[in-house]
Amino acid sequence: METKLLYPSDAAAVLCLTPAQIRTLVRKGLLPHVSLPNGEIRFDPRDLESWVVAHKQESREAENASS
Repeated sequence: METKLLYPSDAAAVLCLTPAQIRTLVRKGLLPHVSLPNGEIRFDPRDLESWVVAHKQESREAENASS
C-alpha cells in the first residue's frame, strides 16, 4: 500500500476547514476516516476527494441554464 494517510490538520487544510470542523464531521459519521488501534484518526486523500465530489453542488445559474 503506497497511499500516505493524512493527519486531521492535513485533512482540514485539504478541505479548507478547521481541525475542529474535521473532528465534528468525524464524530457525526459524515467524513470517511481511518481509526488507528491507538484511537487516533487519519484520512485517505482518495476518500477526501471522493467526499468532495459527492458533496459538490451546482450553482443555481448552472441549474437554470440546463432547464
